[in-house]
Amino acid sequence: MRNYTRVILCCMLFALAVADGVSADGFLLPIKQPDVNVFSVKYHHVDVYIDDQAATTKVDQVFHNDTKIDEEGTYIFPLPKNASISKFSMFIGEKEAQGKILDRDEARDLYESVVRSRKDPALLEYIDRNTFQARVYPIPANGDKRIRLEYNEILRNNNTLCKYVYPLSTERLSAKPLQDVRITIRIKSSTSINNIYSPTHAIRVEQTKPGEATVSWTAKNVKPDEDLVLYFSQAKKDVALDVLTYRENGKQGYFMLLASPQVADEQKAVRPKNVVFVLDRTGSMAGEKIVQAKGALKYCLKSLKAYDEFNVITFNESPDVMWEKSAEDLVPATKTNVDKALAYIDRIDASGGTNLNAAVVRALKAYKNSWAKSSTTPDFIVLITDGVPTVGEENIENILKNAKAEKSDARIFTFGVGYDVNTHLLDLLTEQTGGKPEYVLPNEDIEASVSTFFTAVSEPLLTNISIKATGVKILDMFPSNPMPDLFKGSQLIVLGKYDGQGTATITLSGNTSNGVREWSTTVNLPASDTERDFIPQIWAARKLGFLLDQVRLHRSDELIKEIILLSKEWGIPTEFTSFLVEEPVTAQSIDSVVAGTQVRLEEARKAESGKWSVAQSVNNNALKDRAQVQASPGAAPMSPDGLRAGNVRGYMDSEGNIVTNDRIQNIGSRTFYLRGSQWTDAQVDGKGMKSVQIKQFSNAHFKLLKAVPDLVRYQRLGNMTILVNNQSVEIGASGKEDLSDAELNTILGV
Repeated sequence: MRNYTRVILCCMLFALAVADGVSADGFLLPIKQPDVNVFSVKYHHVDVYIDDQAATTKVDQVFHNDTKIDEEGTYIFPLPKNASISKFSMFIGEKEAQGKILDRDEARDLYESVVRSRKDPALLEYIDRNTFQARVYPIPANGDKRIRLEYNEILRNNNTLCKYVYPLSTERLSAKPLQDVRITIRIKSSTSINNIYSPTHAIRVEQTKPGEATVSWTAKNVKPDEDLVLYFSQAKKDVALDVLTYRENGKQGYFMLLASPQVADEQKAVRPKNVVFVLDRTGSMAGEKIVQAKGALKYCLKSLKAYDEFNVITFNESPDVMWEKSAEDLVPATKTNVDKALAYIDRIDASGGTNLNAAVVRALKAYKNSWAKSSTTPDFIVLITDGVPTVGEENIENILKNAKAEKSDARIFTFGVGYDVNTHLLDLLTEQTGGKPEYVLPNEDIEASVSTFFTAVSEPLLTNISIKATGVKILDMFPSNPMPDLFKGSQLIVLGKYDGQGTATITLSGNTSNGVREWSTTVNLPASDTERDFIPQIWAARKLGFLLDQVRLHRSDELIKEIILLSKEWGIPTEFTSFLVEEPVTAQSIDSVVAGTQVRLEEARKAESGKWSVAQSVNNNALKDRAQVQASPGAAPMSPDGLRAGNVRGYMDSEGNIVTNDRIQNIGSRTFYLRGSQWTDAQVDGKGMKSVQIKQFSNAHFKLLKAVPDLVRYQRLGNMTILVNNQSVEIGASGKEDLSDAELNTILGV
């Protein structure tokens, strides 16, 4: 009986999950073999219903018994604070299983003794939670057991912004990747719902009514390691502005600005647009490339609205303009004109060389006559090409000068197809005009890439956007003024730093169909606010992407030191800083490290086309667009799409392979590097720093965790060295086994 009780207690502790304490998914743990994971998760489905701030979460899990005998298990579900179980469903024959709730005091009493006996560092993170527990028997040999649970909670509301969390991080303890994970969140509000955003997962948002939205995230064969965090705003403005902050005492603060239009106002705010499509029909595009490119172009044409205007230019040695008139080059997107363009595309074949300069200049000239007609109508150029200039002007600097000489406000969006494109030219061309480059790799679908892009930008709402602040100084914004355009169904996410504190006013302005408009929000910028620790990590990724682009495209060698220090501090792996995992950078070694990195970057600069060139552009753009925290290897599929979406912690190397590193861990705002068998906090310098060694699982260890509860979240790393009050605290196999009050006060700086 004593052994059985110990097993139950161990199982309970395994499930005291989630340091954030909002909600969690359940475990099924074996009774007969507590140290062996005999259950796998077949699927994990979650349906959440949020009505204003009242949230109901329904969890549906199917566990599979991987053994050849019937098993008995304990189902454990850590409850969020202030949540109540409303339903638990699991039947044994005709009888519904019953469970009970253990309060956090019971769990805490058991905590230390179980952890001491098991010596499992993962358990150190799971503490201080009410827990629901139920016995599950039988779980048939090689069979399944379905468990459903439902609970209710009231969400916190900060001004107009609500936060919901469904922790998936407990799934990192699963023996196998989850076959199927799905989370669906349906939101209803008495006011409009805006700024639906997740800093942790690349969610899908569907919204057709102002007060209703559906958010979803799905994955297969993954081991999630981050809680799903969702924010949504209940605002009454036609463009909602929300500002989130993060700040440590004595340091500059970080902010994240979210801006999105109300669904009800989107359609009437949509502006007509002018688009010139430019298609490369040179010999290198022959075969499947030209077939896909023509399909993509047809999709874009069919997506035009009747109030839009457009033209089509194809090029090889010279550009061929479909409509070329003395008065203007753009025609209305009537059905007749679109049908003519579709027929024109059907007749295109691929042959000849690449006169990219002539094609770009000719496309820009199309807007010389149209711009004076309507200064509120945005102008776009969509360029699809697979090659480098081989005919006419071939010098990059001259092509850029020629484009600038046209003095057009048109934004150029480029699609580089394959590895033979000149990425320096396309990246600089889009940077110069305020557009954006995309690269379609050899195994990717051109039509899917272009059509997805054009759907996103097909209905412009706000252009020439800028942000300013009064009452506080904002700096290091990414993106910076002018901001990217805002389209129907899109969201503007801006990261930056701020100096000062107190009440500030943030103002966003931009061109609309009715001229220039402004929207403002008042925000309190505190001296200390460490809850949203995802903000500085995303800011650092965006700044790193910007710096790498500057070094690559503009040869700013003085920025290399900043790149190294930024990558080290935030644990963001890049091809040029991957050595940081093995070689700690100190004040004494920084000069030699910069010199070595400079050599590698100089080699990379020379690759203006080819796999390495495309890889660099994909990497840098993925960093500049980062909107989520990094996922660990195994938490998301390793693919270029995952890299672009920010789901992959890694980069694409010179051969086009995705490289990840499991010797870096980001937990909150801290970065840890695995040095030997010890995880080391990147903030630990070592030189002249006081240090103390504490034995893991000892009285000293538990006394420190009780005195500094924030340290609990890092304990899953095991042996570690962490910065506490500007001191290096090493937790491992040896060290102090107890701490006097005086010794503890010294560590705490009391």
